[in-house]
Amino acid sequence: MINLNSENKEFLDVVNEEDVVIESRLRSEIHQLGLLHREVHVWLFDKDKNLYFPKSAAHKSSAGLFDASIGGHVDKDEDYITAAVRETKEESGISVSPEDLCLLIKFRGLSEHKHRAKINNFTRSVYIYKKSITEVEIKADPKETDGFNKFSFEFLSNLKKEDMSLFHRFVPTHELPHVLNYLKNI
Repeated sequence: MINLNSENKEFLDVVNEEDVVIESRLRSEIHQLGLLHREVHVWLFDKDKNLYFPKSAAHKSSAGLFDASIGGHVDKDEDYITAAVRETKEESGISVSPEDLCLLIKFRGLSEHKHRAKINNFTRSVYIYKKSITEVEIKADPKETDGFNKFSFEFLSNLKKEDMSLFHRFVPTHELPHVLNYLKNI
């Protein structure tokens, strides 16, 4: 079981509208107050352009929903690419270098989780790992997910409205179009 108290004692940078660090605060304070902070997502795919999705663990605010292959906060004094490399290793066991990642998009988002008294006000950089991987390479972090699921390029390219509810809020609208465009062009 994850220790949420330990997780909430992490310090993260608070940023302004221009994504410039203005202070550092505890993660719990940042989410309680809805302060703007940084996050990263990294997408992983196989040789057939199937994308890997973890199903969010029960303790997560997005429990049961499929999310980006890798996701996490940018720690205090850390930049986006360093966080993407670190999070990929932590959540999948795959070691990547900054040169292995391609920045797809950076966007702002806001989501409120009233039942958990959490406001996620973020700027997120979204990357894709340039190399295809196999299922045996991924070692799921049990604190984050029960494992990875694959969805085909074709299914994701033709998501129906009812399928959108399977995914975390920003995945189908803000991230998948860029991920699929990248995969279409390789």
